[in-house]
Amino acid sequence: MIKSNPLVGDLQGGGAMDAAKQLVNEVILENLDIPKCSPSNAIRVADLGCAVGPNTFFQVQNIPDAVELKYRNQGLNSQIPDFQAFFNDQTSNDFNTLFASLPPNRRYLSAVVPGSFYCRLFPNASLHIIYSSCAIHWLSALPKEMANRSSPAWNKGRIYHLNAADEVIETYSAQHAKDMAQFLDKRRLLWVD
Repeated sequence: MIKSNPLVGDLQGGGAMDAAKQLVNEVILENLDIPKCSPSNAIRVADLGCAVGPNTFFQVQNIPDAVELKYRNQGLNSQIPDFQAFFNDQTSNDFNTLFASLPPNRRYLSAVVPGSFYCRLFPNASLHIIYSSCAIHWLSALPKEMANRSSPAWNKGRIYHLNAADEVIETYSAQHAKDMAQFLDKRRLLWVD
C-alpha cells in the first residue's frame, strides 16, 4: 500500500482548488466594481494558461457564482449580466478537446485565445476578471545565458535548478522577474475602466 502525505493528498484531492475558489470568491466580493459592469454587457473573464482537463473549468465555473452573489448581496438580482470566458494557452494546446470537454451546464459563453500570455492577447480595457491558476510560473523563454555551455549560468540542459550553481538560480530569478513585470504590465492595460 502506498501512503501519501495528508497535505499532498488534500491538494491532489481538490484542496488546492477549493482554497483557490475561496480566494477568488473573496477577491470578487471585495473588489469587483459593479457600476463598471453594465447588465447590457457581458462580464468578460480570461483564464490565462488554461491547459485541458477538469481543472480548466473549475474556477471559470465558480466566477459567475461569485459575481452573482455580489449582485444579490447588493439587491441587484434582476441586473446580473451574461458572462463570457476566454480560455488562453499556447497554440499547441488541444483546443478541440477543450471545447469537447466544456461543461454542458456552464453559465458562460466561451472562446479561445491562443498564444503566450506574455504577449498582448486582448484589446485594452476589455476584461473584468483575469485568472491564472497553474501556468504563471512558466518562463517566457530560456534565458540566453543558460544555452551557452561556457556560461557560469549553463544548467547542463536541465529545466530545474535543484543543486544548481548560484548563477543558474540568479539567471532563472532574473528571467522570472522580467517575465512577471511584463505580464503585470500587459494585464494592467486590460482592465475595464
